[in-house]
Amino acid sequence: MISRRPLLAAGLALPAVSARAQGAPLLLGFTTSKSGNWVTLTRRNEIAVSLAVEEVNAAGGVNGRPIAIKMFDCASRPEQAAVATRQFAEDDGALAVIGPFSSSECRVAFPVGDRLGIPQMAIASSAPGLSAPFRFAFRNTSDEAYLFERLLPVSREAGIQIRRASIAYTTDEVVGRSMGTDVYPKLLQAAGIPVAGTVSFPVAAFDMSAQVAQLKAQNPDIVCMGGPPEPAIALVKEMRRQGMTARLVGGTTIMDVNLPERMGADGNGTLISSTHFYNFDTPAAKAFSDKFVERARAAGETGELRPGMYDATAHSIVHFYARAMASARVTGERGKLAAERAAIRDALRAMRDVDTIEGRLARFTDGGDALKTAYVLEIQNGSFRLIGQRAPTA
Repeated sequence: MISRRPLLAAGLALPAVSARAQGAPLLLGFTTSKSGNWVTLTRRNEIAVSLAVEEVNAAGGVNGRPIAIKMFDCASRPEQAAVATRQFAEDDGALAVIGPFSSSECRVAFPVGDRLGIPQMAIASSAPGLSAPFRFAFRNTSDEAYLFERLLPVSREAGIQIRRASIAYTTDEVVGRSMGTDVYPKLLQAAGIPVAGTVSFPVAAFDMSAQVAQLKAQNPDIVCMGGPPEPAIALVKEMRRQGMTARLVGGTTIMDVNLPERMGADGNGTLISSTHFYNFDTPAAKAFSDKFVERARAAGETGELRPGMYDATAHSIVHFYARAMASARVTGERGKLAAERAAIRDALRAMRDVDTIEGRLARFTDGGDALKTAYVLEIQNGSFRLIGQRAPTA
């Protein structure tokens, strides 16, 4: 059972300013979600953001100035993500925004941020191409196409046979539809893997017996899933109930650190492409994980307490912004905000080969997406197992 006690009640949201960083804080906005379709992936992001801010400030801040966070809970609602962007840009004088989270939120918040000239960096949005049209939009994720095209060869090298595939996706989330109708069909065809059929359902679906009956008749080796963790869990459990042995395959949208526990034995064999693996053991990653576990436990969290992919992603975003703000020598003065926000954007685009707790960021692409290592994970016996990885080629 995974605890749902609000983390803010534990006093974990905003860290104190270190004595080593003095002066008026440099403000970052943080668009997060305490409820909605993605809450299992968002609810602990604030612990990671808090720890990253503490790290930056303990090291002297940004050119001697501390950074601070103002949070906006958009409840996974796209229109509220747009409100958050406007508030941070126009009312609060933030230099940049951590978030939003999902592709649905980014689809409406990115145009607002671009019009107002404030950098935003999504924590999770992975529908292909969402940040590409915008000057100030970034995503600290690699899109699902980038990751899935790496999952297929890694799986083959691990001896996993994929002769035919089926596709299942949610209809009421941007990224789920994108994966089901665009990403999976195109890349499976390019890999020479026939698609036996497709089923779809809303995020809130609880009875998938009819869809699984269709999948069973298609007799696939894998079922490629697009959507959040909850329908993926319901889908794999119904697959096993009906006697299907096909592997479930998913992308970052189901990368819940507690997924192996939540799926149980039904999830064995599930393959996921991710930009983070919680056993990544550099000294910085280990120190972050240990502190994260301590804070999560203090907040009453149960289950797997190590940071998940999106906790690591949120942590890295704070450090990317701190690095960019230092390079741009920002002041946070109201009269300089437009120029300093543009300078932060330019510094982000110029970054190369930055080490993070996730691994190495090669760079941000011209479309604003992070170019990172892809980790291919398999669920076995209640945990994730790394079966292979692919570093960026450019």
